[in-house]
Amino acid sequence: MVEAILDAAVRVLTSSGYGQMSTNRIADEAEVSVGSLYRYFGDKDEIFEELRARATEEIMRDLTDAIAEAAGKPPRIGVRAVVAALVGSLQRNGAVVRALVNEVPMGTQSNVLPEIERGLAQFTRIYAAQQLPQVPREEMDARIYLAMGITLNSCLRIALERPPELDEDHLIDMVAAMLSLGLTA
Repeated sequence: MVEAILDAAVRVLTSSGYGQMSTNRIADEAEVSVGSLYRYFGDKDEIFEELRARATEEIMRDLTDAIAEAAGKPPRIGVRAVVAALVGSLQRNGAVVRALVNEVPMGTQSNVLPEIERGLAQFTRIYAAQQLPQVPREEMDARIYLAMGITLNSCLRIALERPPELDEDHLIDMVAAMLSLGLTA
């Protein structure tokens, strides 16, 4: 029942967005009574919070796997693998991520992006320290700060807003090249 409700919530998010998501619409989409829905969730925010937690977990798992695999590869190939994994994971969780980025009020909801950024920043710090051990900490902090902005914004744009005439693989290659250059030059 919980899975049916959450799957229905994703379909409502995909078709109508967070603003139009309601417990009644989710129950209709799940083909369950509203009373049944309320046995598991108190309101739409609880449903969305569960979707956010699951999306965050999946994205972080994908990112961790990609980082582990990238560790033994040449810099540009490793960075590309991480960027591609992040884009793919953001796409698979597009409805939830799009709602977080564009629609969900920031009150009690926790945004998925800071958690992702922390994971990326840890990998980037280790990666950059291996590539450039002589770079002073302040310079490394500046590079990592900018790399996080480039990575997250680029991956979100590729995953959620890419015009169909632009090739996804080419965009991922370009982001990886920029990041590799910025972190190793």
